[in-house]
Amino acid sequence: MQKQIQQKIAPWVWFTALGLTAFTVLALTTIVPIWHWVPISVTESATVVGITEQGCVVEGSYGYPITVSNCNAQPGETVQVSYNMPSIVQSEYMKRVQARASYVQP
Repeated sequence: MQKQIQQKIAPWVWFTALGLTAFTVLALTTIVPIWHWVPISVTESATVVGITEQGCVVEGSYGYPITVSNCNAQPGETVQVSYNMPSIVQSEYMKRVQARASYVQP
């Protein structure tokens, strides 16, 4: 006659695993939205604002200055610019937040 020994996992292990899983799901869906970390590529025409040692500086349509290397344009000329930016910049949520923030007068 052979004895079979079964090992049972202690209840605290199950509760800890369940708690960590619930916390991870909560954090990934509400606190730290991952899709805002993903960069997106943007190509646009922009006007050269200045010239530096690294290249031309243009004003992007989202308000960010962008340095374009290997640029021979002069200030005031329009150039094609490709760059990466966080997807949160084009987020509809951020557009609504900025619209509401414009109503607040300091």
